[in-house]
Amino acid sequence: MKKPNICQTVLSVASCKAARLFLRKTGRGGTAVPGIVALKIARNILCKVTEGMQIVVVTGTNGKTTTCNMIEHALTSAGKDCLLNRSGANLLHGIASDLISNATWLGKPKCRYAVLECDEAALKQLVDYVTPKAIVVTNLFSDQVDRYGGVQNTLKEIRTGVEKSPESVLVLNADEPLSASLSLGRPNRVIYYGLESSVGVQGDVDLKDAGKCPVCGGEYTYDHHIYAHLGGYACPSCGYKRPEPDVAVTAIDGVSSSGTKASVRIGNAEHKAFISLPAVYNVYNAAACLAASKAMEIDEETAVSSLSSVRSSFGRLETFDLDGVRMQMILVKNPAGCNQAFSYVTSFDEDFTAVLCLNDRTGDGHDISWINDTDYEKLCRDPHLKKLYVGGDRAQDLNARLLEAGAREEELERITDYPALLEELKKEGRPVFLLPNYTAMMELRQAIVKATDSRDFWE
Repeated sequence: MKKPNICQTVLSVASCKAARLFLRKTGRGGTAVPGIVALKIARNILCKVTEGMQIVVVTGTNGKTTTCNMIEHALTSAGKDCLLNRSGANLLHGIASDLISNATWLGKPKCRYAVLECDEAALKQLVDYVTPKAIVVTNLFSDQVDRYGGVQNTLKEIRTGVEKSPESVLVLNADEPLSASLSLGRPNRVIYYGLESSVGVQGDVDLKDAGKCPVCGGEYTYDHHIYAHLGGYACPSCGYKRPEPDVAVTAIDGVSSSGTKASVRIGNAEHKAFISLPAVYNVYNAAACLAASKAMEIDEETAVSSLSSVRSSFGRLETFDLDGVRMQMILVKNPAGCNQAFSYVTSFDEDFTAVLCLNDRTGDGHDISWINDTDYEKLCRDPHLKKLYVGGDRAQDLNARLLEAGAREEELERITDYPALLEELKKEGRPVFLLPNYTAMMELRQAIVKATDSRDFWE
């Protein structure tokens, strides 16, 4: 694609930087708007500002932000200068804002490397202007069904992007049949990652998103499950099955609130790893990071070691101290992710308070029927749950679902004022798990930032 001329480049970059500076000075973050302005001036500016860069693009339903954070940390640990779209604005305009702001006035990139979180439907747009060295796909679950129309449509969106980028290394989840099928018929080099049956994990089993065999349309059988439809699948009709992972977690050696000890095989080499973020889904994110590091030719020991010091991304197991009260925020936006969050919060032997917030805005998806397929019963059955707060635009619907799941009315309280909620949480003094969906998280987090003097989401 033809690159913009020097006048278009300077004007596009200058407008992006100016718009972002203004928006951040006024406390609004400046995520998508600067990119919109810049692309209006020079639609192909991304071809210029990414020239010579080595880029990892991460897409999929769950785990994108944390996986990006891990990969960026591995690259910087290896001494690479790396850009990350840290705010999580993962549509084309938001990604453009970060890439253009990273450039000099003449459009030369300041960083040689970039890790970009990309919405599943935006991948096909991004690869028109950017050639990733690697495309990482985390998993595919039903999410925002009013937007995507079902998980098969999401797969189709990603496949379109992959087909436009035959030179990219595909980093795919071997345990997830939809993601793994993206390699079929493709010329791309593929690196698979996954968890072996030897890790001993047996989570919830839900095969509604697994789909049919992509080769013959047959039903899968499983020799083991990790959770949902992830595990050792095979089609007995044609022989299509889970591929052998190039990066495999072979054992989970210890789990605590501070992280997970694991044994990892990369090729033929065995490594001991400590993943500083807890929960099984973060073991998958770590495996994806190691596979992406392999694609980017990062030293294995450096990549493994970096996992021990990675910090949580905003809203993803992010921890706050509210006058001595420990609060941990976990973004939840679909049944699979929500169920895994419940498995995590109910794994501790201590009393706690849970705050669940549900909006139905454009950033969340307007269809909230997914709450009917979510295992709130698991949360409500936990004897350590002492108080439930419910908030957001659809708090009434969530309140009804929790009562149906067994929550006791005397332990359940609706909330409308987040600063007032924080005052109540301080008085109660128990550990708190905050479980909002996306736009609710942004609102709740802003109240927490003011109360705890924490970082804004774009920092």
